[in-house]
Amino acid sequence: MNRRELLRMIAIATGGVVIGGEFLLSGCKNPDSGPGLAFSPDDLGFLDEIAETILPKTDTPGAKEARVGGFMITMVNDCYTERDQKEFHSGLEKIDAACKKMHNTGFMKATPQQRQSLLISLDKEASDHRKKKPDFDTEQIKR
Repeated sequence: MNRRELLRMIAIATGGVVIGGEFLLSGCKNPDSGPGLAFSPDDLGFLDEIAETILPKTDTPGAKEARVGGFMITMVNDCYTERDQKEFHSGLEKIDAACKKMHNTGFMKATPQQRQSLLISLDKEASDHRKKKPDFDTEQIKR
């Protein structure tokens, strides 16, 4: 799995909020970003586990060792608007709820296989949704 796919899956898993490419590449703070909603240590652990499910440790370090959860928190607080930050937090709750619905257990207590099947299911659902709904309004293009 490449970095682009990882970022896409993380965005899908957290409610579809996507980091603006210019902020990701430049590393600068978005002047329209929100005040930075608090992330708990449990949130950090949750993000690390999502990322580790996507990029597990093999003979090379996994996402947890790369501190991807902390990176996501920094990106959300520095680059997302307040509305998008709230959507990101809501997305974390939705992932846990979806895991409970699919596997009768929360994401943090799920097995690696259960976590992976959940994220694959969410990715497929988002992909199917994108196929049904264009990213732009075709009527506006005609005008």
